[in-house]
Amino acid sequence: MPSMRPRTDPRRILTRNRMGWASEQLSPLSELAVEFCRSGACGELSPFLDLGAGYGAVSLAALHAGASVIANDLDLGHLEFLRTRVPEAERPRLQLKPGRFPRQLHFEPATLGAVHASNLFHFLTGRQLDEGMRAIARWLRPGGHLFVQAATPYQQPFAAFIPEFERRRAGGQPWPGWIDKVSDYCSHRQRSQMPKSIHLLDDLELRRIAESAGLVVERAWLFQRPDLPATLRLDGRESVGLIARKSE
Repeated sequence: MPSMRPRTDPRRILTRNRMGWASEQLSPLSELAVEFCRSGACGELSPFLDLGAGYGAVSLAALHAGASVIANDLDLGHLEFLRTRVPEAERPRLQLKPGRFPRQLHFEPATLGAVHASNLFHFLTGRQLDEGMRAIARWLRPGGHLFVQAATPYQQPFAAFIPEFERRRAGGQPWPGWIDKVSDYCSHRQRSQMPKSIHLLDDLELRRIAESAGLVVERAWLFQRPDLPATLRLDGRESVGLIARKSE
């Protein structure tokens, strides 16, 4: 089973389903999610849901922090590989949940202590984002937290799209970061490993979606991940993070 993981740069690993790259280095947003787990907020009765877990770096860190973890991914192979990485003593606290978010995932209301979604939301349409955020708001227990990281337009491969994004934003268009055909704006050498369409987001968009679903936004900000390759870097705003909570 371990051979399923591609032998590439240890920091960035192409996923089996070619839905972007996974990283073994936790981002600042993911570190904050793991720190929340250390508080004891994600026990057996209010687990930590890791959406789009990939090869499981964040799920592993959350388990090590004492959380009960539900790891979700489209690719069952990713999840099966994750299981092999978990120490035997921690496996009773791990549940694997394959399926496409949001349509194929269902949890009882007010049962999750936290939800983490890293590099998932930019694969969703506007309708899916709205539906998914409302579902997360239902699933979180009062006081539960949401941690989101997504791609922004402010990356080198999408520099040509920035004027269009800002024009749409100024004109009040809904979902200004949606690119139906990535090749219209991107000529990056790894474009073949990118999806046909992408939904680039920023702090204003994530805040709006979360608040529309009834969540309280604690922080929304733009940042640069420390493991981001030089070919993707632009001006320090390449990623967007959001931390929100469900009211008590």
